Amino acid sequence: MRAVRSLLCGVFALGFLFFVRLSALVLLDIVRRPSAHFPATLASASATLALPVLSAVYGMAFWSGWRARPSARTWGMAASAANSLLAGFFFVVDGQALGQAGTALFRADALLLVIGVAGFFAFTRLEAIQDEPTASPVSGDGTHGLLNRAVWLVGAGGFLAGIVAWSRWGHGKGLPAFGNSIVHELGLLVVAELAMVAVHELGHAAVARGLGMKLRAFIVGPLQWRLRDGHWEFRFILFGLFGIGGGTAAVPRNRQQPVWRELCMVAAGPAGSFAAGFLALALALTAPGHFWQPAWGLLAFFSTLSLLTSALNCIPFRAGSFYSDGARIAQMLSGGLWADLHRAFSAAAATTVTPLRPRDYDIAAIERASASIAAGEDALLLRLLASSYYLDWGRLPEAGKALSEAEALYQQSQCDLPADLWTSFIFGKAYVQRDSAGTLAWWERLEAQKPPQQTVDYWLARSAACWAEQRLDDAWESWEKGNALAQKSPNVGAYETDRDLFALLRRELEASRTARMQPGLVVNAGYPVSRMAISQA
Repeated sequence: MRAVRSLLCGVFALGFLFFVRLSALVLLDIVRRPSAHFPATLASASATLALPVLSAVYGMAFWSGWRARPSARTWGMAASAANSLLAGFFFVVDGQALGQAGTALFRADALLLVIGVAGFFAFTRLEAIQDEPTASPVSGDGTHGLLNRAVWLVGAGGFLAGIVAWSRWGHGKGLPAFGNSIVHELGLLVVAELAMVAVHELGHAAVARGLGMKLRAFIVGPLQWRLRDGHWEFRFILFGLFGIGGGTAAVPRNRQQPVWRELCMVAAGPAGSFAAGFLALALALTAPGHFWQPAWGLLAFFSTLSLLTSALNCIPFRAGSFYSDGARIAQMLSGGLWADLHRAFSAAAATTVTPLRPRDYDIAAIERASASIAAGEDALLLRLLASSYYLDWGRLPEAGKALSEAEALYQQSQCDLPADLWTSFIFGKAYVQRDSAGTLAWWERLEAQKPPQQTVDYWLARSAACWAEQRLDDAWESWEKGNALAQKSPNVGAYETDRDLFALLRRELEASRTARMQPGLVVNAGYPVSRMAISQA
């Protein structure tokens, strides 16, 4: 959603520049020809006064959104209302009365309405805008704070300029307008954007498959396909229509995948957009007199969006936690920290769909990256990856140390964590660190999130938490439910690891049950543990 707001800020900046220029021209004309403006009618006076007001509204919306001020919500909604009202005005009023330039500029009244509606959705969300992650640069990530914001201004301006150019060209060729109604134009724009995103993501996906990588997810606006538990699941997310974006998740099948394969996969998106955009451009320019002439408006929208996407995606920029394809390529080519980050997170994602396990992580890359990143969500995830690696090898002291570092980072940042990461903390505190109080604290955090209760991660965490409280009957019940699910799970690395964790926990539960009948058993951190676990630690 932050990316949508950044794009809207670019639109607001363009509106500010346009109305400031128009206000200045009207003021100069009043000074030069006062007799032509006075006495003024109510309508003309209102129109003259509206220009600087609109300039102020768009300017404040741009500035407050750019600076992530709390007032961005109010000014953003005001500017979005202005966009919607202007769209209705230019739809009703005869464009010829504004002159040829006005006709060309405001022929895209449907686009103004889309921007206005999108603004209402973007600026009325409940979360505080100032609390969102900003697009400020991360040291060494190859992006720049000014460029991170300016790219949205360039994109919005480029698209509006493209639509103006197409409108003039079509008028000169005697072609009909983009659509025969505002609803038709809106539909064409949405279809063109969905098609553009689909082609871009298909470029990523096709090359990934061709190079032997494994697909995990494919997203085009509201259409989402994800590989879960060995099966592809489809979901339709209606809100995706208001901020159409996409994504392709592909991971290596083995730990030795060369970097050039991922580089090719990333570069395939902009390349696919460029090829499709160029083809659509050629078809649109040759549309007059051919059977595809009725589709010239759709082709014009598609070619403009595709060519802009191809060009802008090659620029290294960051929007929130999203990096452009150009930024990802630059990071992988630069080596060092960011190459290590890509390698670490790619291997972690691969465990969910391939036989790779945490023990297959490149621990040297993880530790090099951890030495350079001391705060934030990436730092926390790196420590959890290191803890999982050491736990999978049975090296409990190193696993416990990495877990403590991750916990300290969480206390600093309070990141939003998915359920499987909460489970990593709960199991780690219980089994690795033997910290009953810490285990229960993390369990309470997980319960506060109201997680789904029919997952392997949930039952593993609940069993470990009950064991820490010495509620052995509840621990066994949760263990049996979770283990049954784990045994039915696909033969991929993450679930193989889960099955091993259930086996470890079973030994501890059996030891605790035996301890009840054997007084004098060693007690560590407040609850019984097996002697084998103590010797490992």
